[in-house]
Amino acid sequence: MLELLMPLNIVVIAIILLVSLYLLSKSADFLVDNAVKLSKILKVPEMVIGATIVSLGTTLPEFSASTLSAIRGNFGFALGNSIGSIITNTSLVLGVGALYGAIPVTRKASQKLSILNIVVLILILPTIPRVLRTGEGTIPQWMGGVLLFLIPIYVLILIAQEKKSPEIEIPDYEELESHSNLFLTTLFVLGSAFFVAFCASVLVASAEIIATRIGISDIVISATLVAFGTSVPELSTAISSAKTGHGGIAIGNVMGANILNILLVTGASIAVIPGGITIPNSFYLIHFPAMIVVLAIFGYFAYNNKQNEINHREGILLTGIFGIYLLANIIFTQ
Repeated sequence: MLELLMPLNIVVIAIILLVSLYLLSKSADFLVDNAVKLSKILKVPEMVIGATIVSLGTTLPEFSASTLSAIRGNFGFALGNSIGSIITNTSLVLGVGALYGAIPVTRKASQKLSILNIVVLILILPTIPRVLRTGEGTIPQWMGGVLLFLIPIYVLILIAQEKKSPEIEIPDYEELESHSNLFLTTLFVLGSAFFVAFCASVLVASAEIIATRIGISDIVISATLVAFGTSVPELSTAISSAKTGHGGIAIGNVMGANILNILLVTGASIAVIPGGITIPNSFYLIHFPAMIVVLAIFGYFAYNNKQNEINHREGILLTGIFGIYLLANIIFTQ
């Protein structure tokens, strides 16, 4: 996509960026509508749909961008996109989504946050010994295989949790139970998910070219602009689902996307590189601490028995935290 857009005038690229953003929003609306219908047909709770089908579809931009950049040898870009997307999803996406409607935080959200915290520790802890010895971290290639291996285990845990404690009753709509409706709805969900990924890839490529031409460094681009661009599907999905009262999809999508950002996106990026990925020092100074802080704040909502939703005021707080992270990137990485 970069090769196709690179020769174009910056004004044309800016127009392409705006058009792709509009189409991305519309395709995300279509994705959410059909994901809700699919959950009713299959009698599956919304959070499962959000954390699997919707999350996988909206994580495709991160997967493609990070894997391609890793293959090209830009390790910081690949890891920055993944970690930056987790920070963006948990702060900006949920924060802006909450401005359009309350997002429920259930016990299942806390369970998924626990899984995410474990996955984050699996990613970061093996890098600590080398950082202490040499001041530079490395994620070995075998860790990529471990992360990819954990994907089916995560899906099985998700299914087991739903069997033990179903929280959402799905209405019995007889007209939705025909095989033709199931096939068409599944086709619409998968098709719209891939179209979301395509639009996001155009958005990311055009935004990256514009940022490069005005002189922004790669590490800022990957952790902020590209991370935001690849998180636009989650943002559009969160807004659409919150506006229509289906907040379960919003939080299920974000938590599922965050977990897949580590397991699938980072795992694939590491697995394709012999010797693994070298981690720039800025990740230990900015990105990893920011991710831990954001997850800790979200943990207040997820683990607090008195807190059962993210409302408008808390949405402003989460959005403000993203603003601080963005500012820290610009100040300390230039």
